[in-house]
Amino acid sequence: MSFQPSRRFLSACVSSLLFGLAVGLWVAPGASRAQDDALYFVTTGQRLSNEHGFLAHWRTSNGPLTLGAPITPPIDEGGLTVQYFERGRLELHPEYADAVLRGRLGAEYAAALWKNFAPPAPPATESTEARRFSETGYTLDVPFRTFWEMAGGRDVFGVPISAPAWEYVGAQLALVQYFERGRLEQYPGAAPDAAIQIGALGRDLALLRGLSTSPVDPAGALTVDTLGQPAPLPQPIAVDLPAPMPAPTTAPSVAAPPTVVQPKTATAPPQPEASTATPDAAPLASNSGKSIIVDLSAQWLYAYNGATIVFDAPVSTGRDGFNTPVGRFAIYYKIRSQTMRGCAGDQCWTVPNVPNAMYIVGGVALHGTYWHNRFGSGARLSHGCVNLPLDAATWLYAWAPLGTPVTVRW
Repeated sequence: MSFQPSRRFLSACVSSLLFGLAVGLWVAPGASRAQDDALYFVTTGQRLSNEHGFLAHWRTSNGPLTLGAPITPPIDEGGLTVQYFERGRLELHPEYADAVLRGRLGAEYAAALWKNFAPPAPPATESTEARRFSETGYTLDVPFRTFWEMAGGRDVFGVPISAPAWEYVGAQLALVQYFERGRLEQYPGAAPDAAIQIGALGRDLALLRGLSTSPVDPAGALTVDTLGQPAPLPQPIAVDLPAPMPAPTTAPSVAAPPTVVQPKTATAPPQPEASTATPDAAPLASNSGKSIIVDLSAQWLYAYNGATIVFDAPVSTGRDGFNTPVGRFAIYYKIRSQTMRGCAGDQCWTVPNVPNAMYIVGGVALHGTYWHNRFGSGARLSHGCVNLPLDAATWLYAWAPLGTPVTVRW
């Protein structure tokens, strides 16, 4: 099998090499040693240093490509000192003579989202170039094998724990394969140098676990961009709303949900049935200064009055295949309680007494949910709607008038 590296891979390697020469060998006369041993990434507001050996590992394992920028400071997790990056996690292991190892993010992320992978294919169906791993039974083949081998192989990614499958990554459908320590993604139609990418599971898992990603003090560190190239600190920019979403504050107390009712399988968002109840009625315009943001990555909702967050709550949005649409909408229809029902194929479902429904586009609504309580956990369980805890939906229904702008984003 012949291996042809992508331009993205070679560019990242060259950038990493140039950066190593710039700050690892050719330090300008008079530059402090602290600058050589600490980098401050202006894109994430985090430091990377050699206090635990993480910077040295980042430099020697093509960190710009395989890890990206740090998104947390070093923290204690499970008795280990670890640091999260956009695409991975570094861990200090005293039991192995303080070796720095990659965390098992692929396996942990799949477990956190309750992913069920198809069993390995029998050997007879494999191509002649496929590589089978006895540890899991899964194989590595095109389109991911070349990238896996050239970007670090087992040391960086570990062995495959799934077969390639189509999955939504954000709002885009991609062919993905999960490994012990990460996920590889192929985007059909993308430029050749961006067709295969490493998934941002470090960022996603940090969000799922509620870890702080607040910027830290850059004092004493060399400021760099995502690829580790020297860069100036950004100047403050005035905006109407905060550009980075603030870390979730304590969610409002929500009473335990009633007896759990398992939602029935569906292949389309439920549409509201015709109802004799009188919905709230008003022109579709909002001059109240109120707005709502649904952050799909964090699985959290924020209510703003002007530029001030007045309320926030965990949510559960659309599962893969029924993804909650991304965009700018407005509440166009409100109803206190209704039965939602629909049919897909030979299956139909009925969900009675759905409370405090606020429709934002088509049949997609913000509404109270009594059949599960896994809000804000990263588990996306709906067929497109934004599921809210009962008390949170009650508050939001009373607070948000028709026409309230709703932004759904990653």
